[in-house]
Amino acid sequence: MSGVRVRGLRIGGPEGAIVRHLDFDVSPGECVAIVGESGAGKSLSARALLGLVPDGLSWSADELEIDGTAARSLTERQWRTFRGRRIALVSQDALVSLDPLRRIGAEVAEPVRIHEPSVRGEAVAARVRDSLERVSMPEPDERARQYPHELSGGLRQRALIASALSARPTVLVADEPTTALDATVQARVLELIRRIADDGVAVVFISHDLGAVARVADRVVVMQEGRVVETGVTAEVLASPSRSRHARARRGGVSRAARAHPAHRRSAVHRPRRDQALRRTGRRRRRLVRDPPRSYSRGGGGVGIGQDDARSSRGRRDHRG
Repeated sequence: MSGVRVRGLRIGGPEGAIVRHLDFDVSPGECVAIVGESGAGKSLSARALLGLVPDGLSWSADELEIDGTAARSLTERQWRTFRGRRIALVSQDALVSLDPLRRIGAEVAEPVRIHEPSVRGEAVAARVRDSLERVSMPEPDERARQYPHELSGGLRQRALIASALSARPTVLVADEPTTALDATVQARVLELIRRIADDGVAVVFISHDLGAVARVADRVVVMQEGRVVETGVTAEVLASPSRSRHARARRGGVSRAARAHPAHRRSAVHRPRRDQALRRTGRRRRRLVRDPPRSYSRGGGGVGIGQDDARSSRGRRDHRG
C-alpha cells in the first residue's frame, strides 16, 4: 500500500524505552492524528518516520513502509534523497525552520533543486509560484521576494508548508504546526492541512490540541507514556474516550489542569461573595437616593448640596477673596 504503514515502532534512550510498539496506517487522502500529553512520544514517533531520531536515541521497527518503499533499513545517504521527495516535515515554528537570510522563494525552490535537478530557470520559478498558490499565499510573487521576518506568523507557516510540498511528496508530517499561532490564523492553517489531505496526500498530524484534531483528522491515535492506548475514528474517540486520560480530561473543553488551577478555584469560591457585595452596594445606593442624609436636600430632580454645605462653600470663597 502507498501512504504510511508502521508496525512495531520502538524508540529507546539511555533510561529505557520511550516509544513501545507503535502501529498505525495512513492512506493517501487521509489525515491521521497522533495525540497525547507532553512526553508521550508522539513527536519522536513522527520524526522516526523521516529517519530524524536525535543522537543518543535508538529506534527500530518491525515494518516501516512509506509511499510503497521499505524505509526501515535506509542508510543516511538514502534518507537524504528520500526526505522532501517522498515524505516531508512541517514543524511548529516557521521562524526557526526558515533561513532568516534567504528569501521565501529560495526556501520553496530548494527541495525542487535538490530532488529535481532537471527543473531549472523559469520552470523553478513557476513551481515556486504554484506551491505558494497551493497554500493560498496572497500575492505569491511579492511574498517570494520577501524574507521570513517580513511575513506574519500565519504567512510564514504557509511558506513553510509550501516549501515542504514543492517537491510534491506523497506523505506530509505536520508536527504541532499551529501551536505558535493565534486562533484565527490557526483555523486557516488547519483548513489548509485538511485541503492538502483531500488532494491525495497522506498526512500525519501531531498535536496535543483535541480541538485542532477534531477539525482535520479522519482517525486518531492516542499515546500515553510511549504506548498506544486508543485508536479509532476521530469523532468516536473524542465523543467516548475509553482508556485515555488525555482524551477524557480534554473532553468538555476544560482540562483537569485548568480545573485544578488556583485561579479557577479562587474565582469559584469568591464569586458568591462578590455578587453579595454588589447587591449590598446596589441596595445602599437606592436607600441613599430615597432617604438622603440630613446634610443633603432634594432639588432639581436629584440629590443636591444642602443649605449648610452651600453656606460653608460661600464662606470659603469669601475668605479666599
